Amino acid sequence: MTINQLEVGHPARPAAAAALLTSAAGAAAFTLFAYLTTQVRVVRAGSPWQDDPYDAVVTFTMFFVPLLGALGGARTLLCRRDRPLPRYRIEQVLRAALVCTLLVAATLATDWAAVAARADRASWDSGTTPWLIASLLPLTGVTVESLLLHRRAIRRLPKPVRGAEDTSGDWLDDLVPLANLLADPRSRTGRALAVLIGRGKVLGFVRLRFAPLAAAAAVAAGLLVATGLASGEGWPGVLLFTVETAVFAGGTFAFAMICNSALRFAASPPASRTRRAARIATTAGASALPASLALRDTAWQLLGLGNQVDSIGQWAAITLAFALLMGALTFGVTATATRK
Repeated sequence: MTINQLEVGHPARPAAAAALLTSAAGAAAFTLFAYLTTQVRVVRAGSPWQDDPYDAVVTFTMFFVPLLGALGGARTLLCRRDRPLPRYRIEQVLRAALVCTLLVAATLATDWAAVAARADRASWDSGTTPWLIASLLPLTGVTVESLLLHRRAIRRLPKPVRGAEDTSGDWLDDLVPLANLLADPRSRTGRALAVLIGRGKVLGFVRLRFAPLAAAAAVAAGLLVATGLASGEGWPGVLLFTVETAVFAGGTFAFAMICNSALRFAASPPASRTRRAARIATTAGASALPASLALRDTAWQLLGLGNQVDSIGQWAAITLAFALLMGALTFGVTATATRK
C-alpha cells in the first residue's frame, strides 16, 4: 500500500520538524558568519580563507543558502500540525533543507582546509584570526547535528512502493495554496494573483520553459552582483565586468538546474535524448565558470604558462575555454550513454 500523506501524529513528523529547525538555525548562523567574514574589511583582513580558491566557494554559498532556505521556509507554512501532510511536500522540503546544510558543510570544509594549509599566513592577526577559526567550531557542530537529524527524519519517512506510479507534485503545485494562504482576503490584488498563478497555462509555461527562464534569472542575478561589486569597488572595465557577470550567472544557472533535478522545482515533460544531453552539457559548462574562477592559477600552472594568471584577458580566456571544454565533454559522454 502506498502512503501518500502523513497523518497527524505520524512518528516522522517530529523528526522532520527537528531536522528543519536545526537546518534553518544553521543556515541563519552561516549567512551571518559568511557576511561578516567577506564584507566587513576589518574581519576579512585576518581571514585564512579570504582569497581563492577558498573565497570562491563562499562567494556563491552565501547567496544560495539563504535563498534556498527562504524558499523552503515559505513552503513550510503549508505544513500544518493539525492536518495531514502530503508525503511529497515534506520530502521535498527536507531535501531542500539538506541541500542548504550540505552547502554550509562544503563551505566549512573549505574554510578548515584554508586553516590547515595556513593560507595567507602573513595576514593572520592575533586579535581576529583565532576568533575566526574558533567560530568554525559551533557552526561545524550545528551542521553535523543537522545532518544526523536529516538522516533520522529520512529513515522515518514511509518508503514509496517500488514500481508504483509516481503521483507526487512539484514546488509549483504549492504556489496556489501558498498564495491563497498569504493573500489578504480583502485585497483584490492578492486574490487576482492567486487566480493568475492557479491557471494551468501559467504553471505549464514555467514547467515547459524552466531552463530558459532559469537562464534569464541567472543573467539578471549576475548583472546585479557585478553592478554591486562595481559600485563598491569602482568600475572594473568592460571585460572584467562581463567576466564577473558570466561567472556568477553560470554558477546561478547551474545551481538552479541541479536543484530542479534534485528538488523537483518544476516537473518538466520528458525531453529527447539530444535535448537532454544538451541541457546537461549546458549545466556542466555553466558550473565550470565559477570552478575556473577558483582554480585559475592552478590551471595556468598545469598548462605551463606561469605561476598565476596576471591579466583579465588571460582569466577570460581560460574561463571560456574551460567552460566550453567541460560542456563539450559532457555532451559527448551523455549522448553516448543515452544511446546505449
